[in-house]
Order: sequence, then C-alpha cells, then structure tokens
Amino acid sequence: MAYCNKCGKELDEGDGFCHACGAAAVKPGEAAASGPPQAGSRLPVPPVAQTAQTAAPMSALAAPGYPAQAVGETPEEIAERRVKQRLELWWHLGSYVIVNVFLIIVWAITGAGYPWFVWVMVGWGIGIAFHVMHYFMTIHGEGRRQLMIQREMEKMQRKEDAVEEPKQTGEGTGE
Repeated sequence: MAYCNKCGKELDEGDGFCHACGAAAVKPGEAAASGPPQAGSRLPVPPVAQTAQTAAPMSALAAPGYPAQAVGETPEEIAERRVKQRLELWWHLGSYVIVNVFLIIVWAITGAGYPWFVWVMVGWGIGIAFHVMHYFMTIHGEGRRQLMIQREMEKMQRKEDAVEEPKQTGEGTGE
C-alpha cells in the first residue's frame, strides 16, 4: 500500500500521486523525498480514461477533496460536521424569515409608506446566498472539487509535454 509523501493519506495500489493534495506517493520501504522537487521532475498524472474511472465510484465519505477534512477523520466525525453545517444553515434561514416577517409587520403597522424593509431583505439575502453556496459547494461538491483538480493537473501535463516535444524533434534533424 502506498502513502502520500505530504499529507500521509493511504492511497490505492498503483496511484502515483495523492488525490487529496497532489503530492507524490511513497511506497513502503522507500524513503520519502526531502526538500523541493528537483528541476525537470514532475508528478505523475493519471490518464484521462483513468481519471473518469477513479472519480466516479468514490463514496461521499471517502471523497478526499473536502477542504476541512482532517487526516484520519472518522466517518462519524465527518457526518457530525455535516449535520452541524446543515443545522447552521437552517438556523440562518429561519432567523432571516422570522426577522423579515417582523420588519414587514412593523412597516405595515406604522403606515405602510416606503417599503424600507426591502433593503434589509436584500442585504441579508446576499449573505444567505453565500451561506447556501458555501454549504452546497463543501457538502455536495466534494468529488467535483477533486475532479477539477485532476483535470487541471492533466492540462498542466499536456502543456509541459507540448513544450518538451519540439525540443526532442529539433535535436534529431542535425541543426
């Protein structure tokens, strides 16, 4: 079994890099590389077909892309954190509704002139929108984040290969 050189996560057999942080894998009995990578070295990047296969069957609990996931966190701790985030979102939405209904009642009782409560609703609504986005991107976007990281690594690898390829063909022409 291989382990990540940087974060220590256990990796599947054949993985050349960590799906959580992108660092090179270390097999048992091998010494971890110390210091920064040497010039010209690069992390192994899985082929496009392999990326699609490895990203799909991941369970929600095993998805390594969750930003707040600590190394060695148990499924119970992950579930507890998710429930806490869900409850925080519901409390935020509930307080938004209750306070704004109260403001509308105050507006109606005091003469129903200019609808000033709308400014509070819009301002607080922006905060609610960011809270909802954060919730869905962290809880439901775990695997999606990892897939985006893998695609970006592949894109960087293709660019690096494209730069190296002309150098190799130019050497064989005798110029």
